[in-house]
Amino acid sequence: MVAAGPRARGPRGTTRACQAQASPGGSHEAQMMRKALGLAERARGKTHPNPMVGCVIVRDGQVIGEGFHPAAGQPHAEVFALRAAGNKAEGATAYVTLEPCNHYGRTPPCSLALVTAGVSRVVVGMEDPNPLVSGTGIQTLKDNGIEVVVGVEEEACRELNVDFIERMMQERESGE
Repeated sequence: MVAAGPRARGPRGTTRACQAQASPGGSHEAQMMRKALGLAERARGKTHPNPMVGCVIVRDGQVIGEGFHPAAGQPHAEVFALRAAGNKAEGATAYVTLEPCNHYGRTPPCSLALVTAGVSRVVVGMEDPNPLVSGTGIQTLKDNGIEVVVGVEEEACRELNVDFIERMMQERESGE
């Protein structure tokens, strides 16, 4: 696997990818995140009120599972990718465009699904602006010994869900 380049420590000790290293054509991490972004795009216009999310699971440099969130109320991207990977997910790296959810709603928490599957590393495109998640999914992964990298292809991940991000920010400001 190709190293992603320099890292900087972010909030709560989370490793953040340096933006210069995550540019198009760059690292293996950026390539896998762009693949996850492409998967997420398949659900454009179908996920409201949820965000579009894609996930790719890689082990020994090979994609072993991938998925995207197809519609509100359906399993999330991580669940589809973990199902495809099966037992091979143990020790693998998951690339997910948005921080894994960490709450019970219409579906169980994706953070716990990743922990249960035994992935060793999760590369997150961006932190979830939803106050129900916002950093807690990342923290759950870290608390369970999973290495977490945040910020690979972050700008593209933000552009993917600009409407969702704006809605979350408005809800935070209005106190909803």
